Amino acid sequence: MKFVHIGDLHLGKVIHQYSLLDIQRELLFELLTYMDEQDIRLLVIAGDVYDRLIPSQEAVNLLDDFLSQALLTYHIQVLMISGNHDSRDRLHFASSILSENGLHIETYLKENMAFVEYGKTRFYLLPFVKPSQVKMLYPDQDIHDYQSALSFYLSKQSLDYDYQNILVTHQFVGHSSVTSESEVPLSVGGSEIIDASLFDDFDYVALGHLHAPQKVKRETMRYSGSLMCYSFDEVNQKKLIVIVDTDDLSITTHELHPGQTLKKYQGTFAQFMQNDFIEKKDDFLAFELLDETIVPHAIEQLRVLYPHLLQITYQYLMKHNQTSSFQPIQSIQQMDTLSLFEQFYQDVKSQKLNDLQKDVVKTLLEKAGEESENY
Repeated sequence: MKFVHIGDLHLGKVIHQYSLLDIQRELLFELLTYMDEQDIRLLVIAGDVYDRLIPSQEAVNLLDDFLSQALLTYHIQVLMISGNHDSRDRLHFASSILSENGLHIETYLKENMAFVEYGKTRFYLLPFVKPSQVKMLYPDQDIHDYQSALSFYLSKQSLDYDYQNILVTHQFVGHSSVTSESEVPLSVGGSEIIDASLFDDFDYVALGHLHAPQKVKRETMRYSGSLMCYSFDEVNQKKLIVIVDTDDLSITTHELHPGQTLKKYQGTFAQFMQNDFIEKKDDFLAFELLDETIVPHAIEQLRVLYPHLLQITYQYLMKHNQTSSFQPIQSIQQMDTLSLFEQFYQDVKSQKLNDLQKDVVKTLLEKAGEESENY
């Protein structure tokens, strides 16, 4: 049996006020056509189905169209979990009824991990889990971060090794995994990262959360990545879907072909203004200008040729910022909340947070994050 592993759809994603919904629709239905041509009848979606806890009506309609076509037209069964961007309640709606028709959705942490069985293969569905959720199941345990939470939770599960066991989950796995700007940190201070060895008992691990396609520790533990680029630091990533054959756990990949995508180019203003400098002008674009001075109204002039030009930067300004005493805005944008607070405290007080102060701030930030997610 073969199945396709995807994740991080982020339906309803908006970049610089441009909706990506039409491109997402194009990719999802190209995926169904490919699966039908290859006679693959099982699809695994590893979380972050929507981009927001409260998705737009258009995003909900797209998911409805996609799943309806998958189940009713192509007879493809779907296993789907929630990610950190998804509302558990909204995604879980009517799941008991839908499972009878081949759509299996898991959004809540259960004492015994839910699984779906096909012959001698079991697919375990573990949605995005926060330490507080594990703590609610086991209040007497010392659970303080994602590693301790997942480690204890998995230790309470019982796998039947007469079966091939496949895990579908949505977490930040592996300290050396490749990240992207478009991903939202799960916590502060890196405490969301869990060690890949926690999943050693599973034959294949279908991961969601990180947008770069990549293996983690072994070939059979991997992120499929997002279906398309969601930030300009992803433009050199080759976006793929993962095809797994359960007979021998062999893995192949397939590239989808969106009509539009994100692209980044270097050149002078004069070069960009040449009609033949860039062939495909309707992509979502970022330009790095090599001019030594700022060109007045550059972006307005360039948008005459490139209607979806989203940003311009100047190389000489970036070099200047890197050598100045001020921190570049790019690095500030990539800092997590705890690091920003530490930097702010040091700038104001001219001293660093001690370990006790850091623990207090980290706890408060975690609590504030949970309250905003569950409002």
